[in-house]
Amino acid sequence: MTWAYNRFASHRRAALRSGSTVTGTRAGPVEYVQDGPQAAVAVLLFHGSPGGYDQRWLLDPLLDLGCRAIAWSRPGYLRTPLTTGAGFPAQADAAAALLDHLGVSEVIAYGISGGGPSALEFARRHPARTAALILESAITRRYDPKIPVLARTVFLSRYGTWATATLSRLRLRAVLGDFVRQESTLDDRARGQAVDWIMAERERREITQRLVLSLTPHEDRAPGLRNDLARFAMLDDSLTADVGCPALVLHGSHDGDVDAAHAHHAAATISGAVLHIVPGGWHVLRLSAGHESALEATRDFLNVHGSSMH
Repeated sequence: MTWAYNRFASHRRAALRSGSTVTGTRAGPVEYVQDGPQAAVAVLLFHGSPGGYDQRWLLDPLLDLGCRAIAWSRPGYLRTPLTTGAGFPAQADAAAALLDHLGVSEVIAYGISGGGPSALEFARRHPARTAALILESAITRRYDPKIPVLARTVFLSRYGTWATATLSRLRLRAVLGDFVRQESTLDDRARGQAVDWIMAERERREITQRLVLSLTPHEDRAPGLRNDLARFAMLDDSLTADVGCPALVLHGSHDGDVDAAHAHHAAATISGAVLHIVPGGWHVLRLSAGHESALEATRDFLNVHGSSMH
C-alpha cells in the first residue's frame, strides 16, 4: 500500500507543480495561478481548509462573467510555506504582497469556507485594495468543531484522502453520499435527492471528483490545515469589525460544516452587507440545487461593485 500511495502522491505533486507558479514576495514564497483577461475585474480567491491554489475552479462561474481569477495557496498549503504567514493578518499581508508582484492594485476578495478569516483580514488591513468582499460558506467567528473519527479518517488523512479520490472514480455515488452526509444537515430523503441531482449531470460529477482530488496529497496540505484549525478556535466575534467595503454573504441553509450562524453574524456586523441564504443548500454551494440563486446574487453584486474598479 505504501508503494502505491507514494506513486500516486508523486504523480499528483508533478501535476500540481506543472499547473502553478511560485514567486518570491516581501512576505515570502507564494504559489499562485491566474486566468482570464488581464484588464478585467480581478477576483482573489482565499481557498478553504484543506485546499490550495488548485481550488481555482471554484471561480469558474466568475470567469464566465468575464472576471480575472487569481488563486493562491495560503501558507502551509502545497508550495506556499507556513513561514510566509501563519496568522490570518499575516496571510492577508502575503496576499497583498502577491498582488504587488502581479501589479494588481485592487481586487474583489473571495473567501470560501476556511478562507473566510484571511479574506476578512485582507478587507480590514488593505481597504484601498479591496473593492468588495464575497464570503461563501465562510468561517467568520470562532470555529472549533468536534470532527468525527470517520471524517478525520476519510477526509483528513493521507491514506483516507487517497482512497476517497480513488474510489470517486469507481463508486462516485457512494463517495458523494458520504460527503453530503458529513457536510450537510439534510435529512435522509433530502440527502438522497441531493445526491441524485448531482449524479444527473456530468459537470456536477466532475466537480465532485475535482473537489475530492483537491484534498490530496494530504501531507502537502496538513501544515496549513493544522494551523487553520488551531487559529479558528481562537477567533472571536471581532473578526468582521472594521470591514468597510461592500460585502456579499452566501451560505446554505443546511450547511453541516460551517453553521449558517456564521453568515448571519457577518451580515449583521458588516455595514450594508447583502445576505443570500440558499434554501436547502449545504457546504458546497456549487453542488447545491439552489446554487443558481447564489450565482444570480453574485452577478448582481458584481454588476454594481465590479464596474467601479479601476
